[in-house]
Amino acid sequence: MNLVAGMVHSLQQRGFPLAQILRGTELDETDLAQPSLRVSYRQRIQQLDNMLTLNNDSGVWLDRPHEVAISDFGLLGYAMMSSATLEQAIQIAVKYHKMAGALFDLSFFTDTDAGLSVLRLDHLLAGGLVNQFVVEDLFMGIAPLIALLTGKPFQPSEILVNYSQPVYADRYEAAYHCPIRFDQAYCEYRFSVNLLNQPLAEADSNTAKICEESCRKILNQMEIEADIVSRICHLLISTPGEFPKLDQIADKLSIGTRTLRRRLKGLGSSYQKILDDVKKELAVEYLQTTSLSVQEISDLLGYSEVTNFRRAFVKWVSLSPYEYRKQLGATEETLWSTPPGDRGTAGSRIFEL
Repeated sequence: MNLVAGMVHSLQQRGFPLAQILRGTELDETDLAQPSLRVSYRQRIQQLDNMLTLNNDSGVWLDRPHEVAISDFGLLGYAMMSSATLEQAIQIAVKYHKMAGALFDLSFFTDTDAGLSVLRLDHLLAGGLVNQFVVEDLFMGIAPLIALLTGKPFQPSEILVNYSQPVYADRYEAAYHCPIRFDQAYCEYRFSVNLLNQPLAEADSNTAKICEESCRKILNQMEIEADIVSRICHLLISTPGEFPKLDQIADKLSIGTRTLRRRLKGLGSSYQKILDDVKKELAVEYLQTTSLSVQEISDLLGYSEVTNFRRAFVKWVSLSPYEYRKQLGATEETLWSTPPGDRGTAGSRIFEL
């Protein structure tokens, strides 16, 4: 929630109303006052999309000086700062990056032949401009963070991104001071391997050990709580058309109803949100892969009236079930009239409609 609240405060200072900043996130002012609350990935992505829409200036984030403080990263920041070397700090960051609400997987390796250290982003959860913002914002913060940890100036050797050159690409040089390569297989941040052995000014083995152990416990708890959502989804998917009530789910999980509701709230979710997400995914799957009528799909998803299903589906994807299936058919026609080498892009549009 701290990530969300900080961005909300910045946008409010610029005159944007709270309702527009939080549109579609199902968060409100009382949630912002709870720093320990965790938001879902869906909520975070929606909030970032709102921010980009309100800014109405693609790439404006590249123009602003990116200042960082160890406290920005919480316990993870202090674990990095107390590490013996830059390499150890990076390994800590990679191992526990999910603590910071990352919308991607992060890995680290060295290319000894090229003399480069590589931070690689993979499995990004967002798409479009939100994806670009997440990548660029992270890469903007790495240089000042490493400079802060080592006490020395730092610049990357090169940056790779997995999207085409944007219209605001002229802002990259001033932001990163290194070559940028577009349309790559991965997003990578590369710098000299010779920097890895640099000692950190605040190195303290005891503090590092204590902080890493605390990070491990927090991450384990996050994974346990996230597993609850996965188990709920599994239970719902296994009984389409007869979705159990919250108390029945709690009983199957051997958890009290109030405890389950509290845990889901702490994750920025609720049983109703999970149920809606499952129904949405099933509806899309049925429309894409079966010839079931809209009435039959509505029945399978437990709706008493097809109009209620239609209303829910429009809320999810901004198209009626009929329009979605028609659009899907048009996309498939485009796909099979497209040269094989270009079909990936056409096919991916199915999931964006």
